[in-house]
Formats: sequence, structure tokens, C-alpha cells
Amino acid sequence: MSQALINTYESAAKLMEQMLIAARQNAWEKVTELEQSYMLKIEVVKSLEQSMRLAAEPLSAEQHARKQALVQKILADDGEIRNLLYPVMHRITDMIFDAQLHARMPPDGR
Repeated sequence: MSQALINTYESAAKLMEQMLIAARQNAWEKVTELEQSYMLKIEVVKSLEQSMRLAAEPLSAEQHARKQALVQKILADDGEIRNLLYPVMHRITDMIFDAQLHARMPPDGR
């Protein structure tokens, strides 16, 4: 079960890396598609972690180190995606605010 956990972390890290590549290309629909697969992997990770706890099956030192490295990579990639996303979210918020402002203005602009 422990190797299955590491393999699932590897898959999750690859998906997050693909999400980062898509975000750098401004392909936000692709990011969203990949995010769904990523979230499914995280659910598998949670299930495996719980099963291992119940079975009192620890990771080897090598597996533990690999898991830590993968989690750090996932977090770093996630942080970079968020940094790329914030300006996009800010532009969308501004566009919505402007649209609402124009909708409230009388037709003659007064």
C-alpha cells in the first residue's frame, strides 16, 4: 500500500506540474480540467493515508523522504499557479465592476 501512496503522490505532482504549464500559457480552461483529475488523486491519497494509519503501515525512510519532496513540489507549483491567477482574477473583478457601473449610469452619462 505504501508504494501505491507514493505512486499516487507522483501522479498528483505530475498533474500539478501540467496545471502550472497550462497556467503559464494562460490556458485556464485546461487548468480547470486538470484540477478535476488532481482533486481525484488527492482523494485517493487521503484514502490510502487513512488505510495505512489503520493498518499501522509506516512508510520507509526513503518513501517518507520522497513523499516530502513531492508535497513540497506540489505546494510550490500550486503557489506559482496562484501567483499567475491573481492578476487574472483582479482583471475579471475590474471588468465586472465596470459593467455594473455602466449598467447603473443613465443613457446620457450624467
